[in-house]
Amino acid sequence: MAVTLPEGNLETRLSRYLDGFNNRHGLEESSAEGNLVLIVVKPQDLPAVLATARETLGILHLSFITVVDRQGSFELTYELLDLRGAQVRVKTTLEGEEPVIDTVTGIYPTANWHEREAYDMFGVAFKGHPDLRRLYMWQDHFDHHPLLKSFEISTKRTFEGLR
Repeated sequence: MAVTLPEGNLETRLSRYLDGFNNRHGLEESSAEGNLVLIVVKPQDLPAVLATARETLGILHLSFITVVDRQGSFELTYELLDLRGAQVRVKTTLEGEEPVIDTVTGIYPTANWHEREAYDMFGVAFKGHPDLRRLYMWQDHFDHHPLLKSFEISTKRTFEGLR
């Protein structure tokens, strides 16, 4: 597979990325500052926006996915790199106690690990993920997600029945 890096200087690429997203998708928010394009999208639009980033705009790398527990909602951030210094940060918010969003592993294969980590630590489920199982916590008899703000650290409650 031949890799073609995005052409043009940083400012031109950022402008092209911002225009490309704005022309194809109904974004809730978008801006460019420094070497970063920030866009905020609805959860149902996320796969289409990331497909545009990779297939149309040529942004080839998903660096990481982060999750922030806002107690009642979850903020997901997808950090993309164009391999020439430009970053694209795509944010979305999931409402509710049991968050579910479509997987993007078919668009960015590196999302596989990051989605599993978000599931394990926060309980965010990724619909359509090829192997959504825990990474760090044990599979059996541990129904908790330790990075949730509601998680209680209590050895008796947490490890009861596991010894």
